[in-house]
Amino acid sequence: MAWTDHIAGSFGFGTAPFAKYQIDEEIAITAIATAKSEGVTREEFARHIAEYPGKYIRSEQVLRERVRDDAATLDRLWKEPQQNFSELALVAETDTQL
Repeated sequence: MAWTDHIAGSFGFGTAPFAKYQIDEEIAITAIATAKSEGVTREEFARHIAEYPGKYIRSEQVLRERVRDDAATLDRLWKEPQQNFSELALVAETDTQL
């Protein structure tokens, strides 16, 4: 599964912050690890996560704040990704059977 396939799951739902809850963070860590293994830069990854909330948030001020907060979370996870994945974080989002 490509790292970009994990982006939506890293938000939990459309208006949720990036990697806010444990399962979302685990999915984000999976995406980051995959992206790094493919040579993706932090800036490219940040561009992808910055685009996602724009699909759901219409207020430019709220969107700017969210992108700033999401970037701070990405910085924390990018520097020290944890290797503590739950089984659910590794399941494809389209996979309905465990």
